[in-house]
Amino acid sequence: MHVAVERALAAATFATTILRPGGFDSNALGWAEDVRAGRPIELPYPDAELSMIHPLDIADIAIAALTGDELRGRTVSLTGPTPISFRAQIAALSAALGQEIQVATITPEAAREQMARTMPSIIADALLAVWADVAEQPQLPAETTETLLGVPARTFDQWAHEHAAAFTAG
Repeated sequence: MHVAVERALAAATFATTILRPGGFDSNALGWAEDVRAGRPIELPYPDAELSMIHPLDIADIAIAALTGDELRGRTVSLTGPTPISFRAQIAALSAALGQEIQVATITPEAAREQMARTMPSIIADALLAVWADVAEQPQLPAETTETLLGVPARTFDQWAHEHAAAFTAG
């Protein structure tokens, strides 16, 4: 769906930089309501491993792209520093909260039904396909703040501690 925008930018007469961040650490906020209610996180592929990226890493790279020349004209896929499974993300949130969060494995069909409440089916199907793939073979990191800026990339553990309050009642 982003291809049309990228094509328009490529045809522009001015220099552009395209940043393609993958899964955001902040996607975990989608679990907040279940965590606050004490419900397990239902996932079709709890051991799927994605190289999630901290939103502040995206911001740091965007600032570098806007203020420097090194990224000018490039198209850059962005990820976090290492693959992390959904199960490991939930464990990090459990540690940050000091409480156990349960994981329940559901079928892809059940997940598709749940996802259809908040997104178009084409997006749900695409996500399920990616998760099925990375459940078999972890997503390898692409470019990170380390490779692009020489600054260590933030981890999901950091994100979990920074956002623990979003997962608590009140």
